[in-house]
Amino acid sequence: MDVTREAARLASLSSIFVWLGWLGIAWALISGLLWWIDLASKEAFNFIEAFALSSAAIGGPLFLAIIVATLGHALRLFALYVGTRSA
Repeated sequence: MDVTREAARLASLSSIFVWLGWLGIAWALISGLLWWIDLASKEAFNFIEAFALSSAAIGGPLFLAIIVATLGHALRLFALYVGTRSA
């Protein structure tokens, strides 16, 4: 078994996790900002209440996206470590 080839495959697979995580983070932040602007423009909510509602709504997706991105970065570091140790 070629360990360096497997490390390269792991690095390419982990790049997908990194991209998905960062895209999820960007999506959560942009959607939260747009929802905050929408809620703040309504008369039923003031500025702070709108921020609290939009922050509470994007907390879960943002947390999960950060976990996915962290997993991808950790896998890339592990692949780098394995690739340099096996040579």
